[in-house]
Amino acid sequence: MSFSFNFSGDDISDSEIEETTTNLAKTNLSSSTQSQSTRLLSLITPQRHTLPALLNSLPSQLTYNHLAISSNQSTSTRQSDSNTRSTNGSPLLTIPRRSLFDIRQQLMAESDPSDTTDSTNTLLAGLESGDLSTGIYEGGFKTWECAVDLASYVPGLDFLDALDQGVDVRVVELGAGSAIPSLVLLREVLRRRGMNARLGNGGVYGEKKREGKGRVRFTFCDYNEDVLRLCTAANVFLTTILSSQEDGVVTTNEDEDIDVDEDHIATCLTALEAAGISIDFISGAWGDQFVDILKQDTYQGFSATDPTKPCKTVVLASETIYSPDSLGVFTDTVRSLLDMKNEDRGTDVRVLVAAKKVYFGVGGGVAEFEGMVRQSGGRTDTVLDVKDAGVVRVVLEVRMA
Repeated sequence: MSFSFNFSGDDISDSEIEETTTNLAKTNLSSSTQSQSTRLLSLITPQRHTLPALLNSLPSQLTYNHLAISSNQSTSTRQSDSNTRSTNGSPLLTIPRRSLFDIRQQLMAESDPSDTTDSTNTLLAGLESGDLSTGIYEGGFKTWECAVDLASYVPGLDFLDALDQGVDVRVVELGAGSAIPSLVLLREVLRRRGMNARLGNGGVYGEKKREGKGRVRFTFCDYNEDVLRLCTAANVFLTTILSSQEDGVVTTNEDEDIDVDEDHIATCLTALEAAGISIDFISGAWGDQFVDILKQDTYQGFSATDPTKPCKTVVLASETIYSPDSLGVFTDTVRSLLDMKNEDRGTDVRVLVAAKKVYFGVGGGVAEFEGMVRQSGGRTDTVLDVKDAGVVRVVLEVRMA
């Protein structure tokens, strides 16, 4: 199934949402009658990737811009998790992200227009048009507005305090794409551990700042490996490197360039290690194989000296419930991750899902997802409600009874 959100540019403003809603309703969904079982046969098998390997596939220079994140859900202003909150905040910080133009340029350089089987051509076409093709490309190159909603909420999560108290934390982002919510947390960990002040100093300052504190592992998951290497990993690199140069909000909206050479990559990897941060990636479809890969090192902490140390797991997802065909497997995946709390009493798991109330013309949405969660024995609580746009958006916390 292929459809278009009809978004343009590097990110989506609220003013575009109402027009987008109308366009979605007009989308031709004639191919939706194809059976789900047929599509599942061709889904990509999950596999793990490392940050160094993905960074080595990047060009010698990246072009990037900044995305402003509202402060409305910052730690100082957030209420109890049981309450619904509205968004009216001012900019808190900005997250650097690789520009769509730069991604497009690399895809064009790597593609073979004469090869009809070249998947790069499909990704390039999807990037150009905004189309999502089920089982082929799920829109990961662009930053969707629900990801920004989730990014505005996560600074208030208590996992940051848990880290300071010596607890190990795992952050898993499903359908990561540009990974803005996780990058907000990554930047905050780097800031708390002093990397924004002394990045590139052999990791000495960061190591001192994290003495007695927990380690954190970020696992970025996206259906497309190319999205992980060209977009997600690039944004991890940008956030880590630029944390030494930026503090607070960057006001410029213009594109900037940064070199990606051996020295910069080494600095990035050293800084992450010094701050007690590890990064990995998983590409491929959700399901049992995907969960098995995650569970390999999620049950216990990942301290080299105490591998049985309990840990907290935070699962983030945005714009992942738009397709009825994937709602079931996504819900099952979430359930499997939440079950880790019961299977290993040392593991605490929280799941946050950001989505539009309705995906017009597509068939997915919050009501359908909540129904499937209830069928699996769980419930959802709305922790953030965004009503200042053409389409109501929410952040849900998923819990299992």
